Amino acid sequence: MSTQENAAEDPVRRAVSALVTVFENLGAEHQALKAEEAETTALERRGTVSRMGEGIAATARMVSLAVGTLATLHGLRALGVDQQYAKDVEGGHYSPLLSLDSSTETLHDAFEYLDDAVRALERAYAPTRKYPRLAVARRPGHMRTVLSGLRAALDAACADLAAHDPEAAEDYARAGTVLTELEKRVCAATVPAQSGPSAEEVVAAIRSRPEVARAAAAALKTGT
Repeated sequence: MSTQENAAEDPVRRAVSALVTVFENLGAEHQALKAEEAETTALERRGTVSRMGEGIAATARMVSLAVGTLATLHGLRALGVDQQYAKDVEGGHYSPLLSLDSSTETLHDAFEYLDDAVRALERAYAPTRKYPRLAVARRPGHMRTVLSGLRAALDAACADLAAHDPEAAEDYARAGTVLTELEKRVCAATVPAQSGPSAEEVVAAIRSRPEVARAAAAALKTGT
């Protein structure tokens, strides 16, 4: 059987392949957010954009951990390692030395990382009271790939888990609905243009820089 056929039949391989694509496509969105942050003058707006970039970075970390965990799972299964215990003199389990890694627990660990990745994206694109329209993707094409890739990874991992724990698989699968809703909301709109600084931000800038305060006072005198 070819490598491609193995990947098609092995849900863990499918999940890893999808997550590698997710990780690669997160870069463009993070890059765009960091560039926007550097160019944003309004303090509150810049803070919102910064938080979004941190959310994308957190998502990337969780995806990376999920890939590593699923790769470990694949290796454990390939080598026949699944929670074997040390044995006592009579051949029974010798619990003081614990056991080798469990493939089931490793799979659940991968789901925890995937769930954290979804939650990080939810936080990144949560609308704020002052700037709700900023909660959209800067690179919609890349983020569609990210969100659909996460759904594909969840579907593949749930298919694997369903053979051992169908109830847990059903619970984890609900995150796919969150991803679908995120895609509809964040990949359809455009980012609003920046407006000028608010009155509060102008006052804060004047107070923090004496030369600006003097220039403002002089301008007011000249105007009167």
